[in-house]
Amino acid sequence: MTALAEQFPVSRPAVSQHLQVLLEAGLVEVRPQGRHRIYSARPDGLDALRRELDAFWTQALANFRHLTETAVDTAAPPPRKERS
Repeated sequence: MTALAEQFPVSRPAVSQHLQVLLEAGLVEVRPQGRHRIYSARPDGLDALRRELDAFWTQALANFRHLTETAVDTAAPPPRKERS
């Protein structure tokens, strides 16, 4: 973890906490190698995250489209300019 932590402008404990969150979420796996712990991405975990994000954005964009179409349908027409 030291080599990893040196690449970021945060403390080693902060990197450790982030890695723990990723581990608990199933996005990384860890294996001991001597005194080191080797972290690697879990493709199946990342695939699941991708599916969740795709579903989230699909729904968010559908909601946005619905709101904008509803706003356009119910918007009052702009006032007419009077001719002088």
